[in-house]
Amino acid sequence: MTITNWWPLVFLLLIPAIILLYMLKQKAREYPFSSSMLWREIFNNIEATTPWEKLKKNLLMFLQILTVLLLILALMAPYLKHGGRKYDNVVIVLDTSASMGIQYNEERTRMEEAVERACNYVDSLSETAQVTILTANQETGIIKTNVTDKSELKKALRNLTLTDMSGDAGAAVSVVQSMANQWEQYEAVFFTDSPVELGNLEAQVINLYTDYNNLSMDYISYGMEYDETGTPSLTVIGKITNGTSEDVTTDINLYGDDVLLMVQSVQVPAASSQVVYFEQVDFNGRVLTAEINNKDDLQADNKAYATLNDDTQKRVLLVTEDNMFLEKAVVNVSWVDLYKTNQLSAVNNSEKFDLYIFDGMMPETLPEQGNVICFQPPAGGDVTIQDTLTNVNLVFMDTEITKYVSDFSFGVSEAAEYERPIWADSFISSGDGCAGYFGENNGRRIAVLGFDIHHSDLALQAEFPILISNLMDYMMVSGMAGEEYYETGEKIVFNGNLNGSDIVVQSPQGTTTVLPAAVATNAYTDTGRAGVYTVSQTVDGEERQEQFVVRFPVEEESHQNGEEAQEHETIGEDEKNLTGGRDLRNLMILLALLALAVEWFVYVRQH
Repeated sequence: MTITNWWPLVFLLLIPAIILLYMLKQKAREYPFSSSMLWREIFNNIEATTPWEKLKKNLLMFLQILTVLLLILALMAPYLKHGGRKYDNVVIVLDTSASMGIQYNEERTRMEEAVERACNYVDSLSETAQVTILTANQETGIIKTNVTDKSELKKALRNLTLTDMSGDAGAAVSVVQSMANQWEQYEAVFFTDSPVELGNLEAQVINLYTDYNNLSMDYISYGMEYDETGTPSLTVIGKITNGTSEDVTTDINLYGDDVLLMVQSVQVPAASSQVVYFEQVDFNGRVLTAEINNKDDLQADNKAYATLNDDTQKRVLLVTEDNMFLEKAVVNVSWVDLYKTNQLSAVNNSEKFDLYIFDGMMPETLPEQGNVICFQPPAGGDVTIQDTLTNVNLVFMDTEITKYVSDFSFGVSEAAEYERPIWADSFISSGDGCAGYFGENNGRRIAVLGFDIHHSDLALQAEFPILISNLMDYMMVSGMAGEEYYETGEKIVFNGNLNGSDIVVQSPQGTTTVLPAAVATNAYTDTGRAGVYTVSQTVDGEERQEQFVVRFPVEEESHQNGEEAQEHETIGEDEKNLTGGRDLRNLMILLALLALAVEWFVYVRQH
């Protein structure tokens, strides 16, 4: 047993004071009695003139001394070690990844069990132990550092929130190792349900993995269908995975903006996946949700979401003198509603388009909204021509808009070499120069190609329609959110208008985050929960609002490998209740209260 505080020993001076109080002669009480008794008590009357009397055995005195001793011991904070050394530095790591939301037993999830065990462990530590609390999933979070107040530590543990992110406690190993290098002695404890590679770190791993039954709604997507009369309807496709060892039949509910649209029954074989179809769905709202009707051990992956664009067809304006190659390639894209003109004056009229394609010409001022593709634009504005090339080969670089055509080369009789803007990436190379670039600037997507299709052999190649399709797919996503789907934990950079208000992002839990529009690299990082997010910005008095989906990491978190997860625990079977010792303070206080109760009982009986 060790003692935390020695200063309470000064209160031992109270014990002689208690003894002296019992040696003081009590004040005499007056009683009527026969005068003859005075002769028999004459000796005692003589002794009554002294202030002290001989100390007598008194049960109340012993009880009071015992109470004082117990209170002194409580203030000294005695600590009973269970073996090993007393650690002054302790690190507690809790896995907050999505799989910790799986039920541990009928009463608690794995996360709730980890918090309860961690709180019990904190109670078992000595009063002087400095405790650091970390969380781990994809990254490591520091919750508390070098705290000795147990109430504060337990409050912090119980306030921890689970995320929908993938990962495990292994993300914190390097952080704990760097801390441990500064200490002569320490103890590190990891609470997790996944394997942890500790390396050279000396630590204990508490395995919270339990067998479980789970179905997951992996994803949903949709497509637009038209009947013979031209009436549109949606076809929604989803994937459900059965992680149990038995075949499962369940209903899948399809909601549109929280209104039940359809119900589909599906049978999923054991340890496999099944595709579910919802056909002829009549819905023109914003958000589709597919939900598994069965309850299982992990509820967070039972829903999947999809957001619908405001318009199924995108309005595209092609400004060209005459380019049949380009026109045919564009019109073959299914989502395009194509308009064509040869007059630049038609660009800045009241009619707005989602995409503008300029072939060999460029207006002095671009439209306020809409994405832009330019073929061999003249110099001016943001376009700076560094050189004019003749009879050269151009090569498509490996980028997101050159998928399936990267490294393809083609000949041109004339091409422009551009100065690449800071916001753009090159995708067409003319040797060491840039003959084409693309990127996002001021809330719009722009692509510039430095050649005339008529002056090249590209239009005769199979790669030409593929390039146009890639370009159009890149331009299809307009506005602030670059994609319709993201993964939990992913950082998002929004394409806000620099002339607009701050960008406001609202999470599925209602948390609001404000991002300055002027900071192009200001990323939104609060994507720890799956669901539908809303991003909005006000430009010229008009509010723009978009929605996007952050998906649950089904592949990483919903269906764990049980054999692998159960192999990593370092705590023995006889140490399942992790403890660093026992604090005897509460026991001392309880015994002191018991001594007071006995003293009160004795006093009442004597008087």
